[in-house]
Amino acid sequence: MPTARTHRALLGPGLLALSLALAAPAAAQTAIPFGPDLESAGWDAITFRGIPATTYAARDADTLDVVAEGSSSVIAKRLPPSAFDATAASWRWRVEEGPPATDLARRGGDDRALALYFAFAPEGDRASAEAGRSSLRSLLLSGRGRLLVYVFGGVGTRGQIVENPYARGRGVYVIRRPADAALGTWHSEEVDLAADHRAAFGEAPGILVGLAVASDSDDTGGRNVGVIEGVQVR
Repeated sequence: MPTARTHRALLGPGLLALSLALAAPAAAQTAIPFGPDLESAGWDAITFRGIPATTYAARDADTLDVVAEGSSSVIAKRLPPSAFDATAASWRWRVEEGPPATDLARRGGDDRALALYFAFAPEGDRASAEAGRSSLRSLLLSGRGRLLVYVFGGVGTRGQIVENPYARGRGVYVIRRPADAALGTWHSEEVDLAADHRAAFGEAPGILVGLAVASDSDDTGGRNVGVIEGVQVR
């Protein structure tokens, strides 16, 4: 039977750990703004030759409206140094209209209602990233970056990881809501970026330097209508 001394020995470290956890400050949280307008909030458009651009518009600082009509394009933003060490993210999104279920692994047939990209650079790029010399495009072209892309759309199950056919070995899709998820309803997301990065690439993430949003309907020729709001990293 445990003695009082044993109880003290067992409880002491646990109580100490609990007190330290309660006293420790919460991880810094960084809100990612879309407004008052995309340009002033630091978002840049990435378009594709011969394909109409998707329409993105800031409704307010926290909310992005997205409409794709037989189109495809991306908006991307550099993140501030306060976000570099983030290991988790949250947001909510709603799709009013979306493409049919598509095979996300098939290049040229992977339309998605909404996609949220998290771009990571190696730790060695921290100084250049702090100086504003990193971009989603340069990371991919150099082969040094890694992309986690959370998707509303596609065929699959929640949490399924699919290789990104446009960034093999460097990027994956993570299905958060498959194409048959309820439309016209807000869906809240909480993701563990570090755990998903390890699952996808077999290693811990570097620094989180960029964020991007995409919606495409150029392959299926349909119309996507959606909203993303309240994006935060921590």
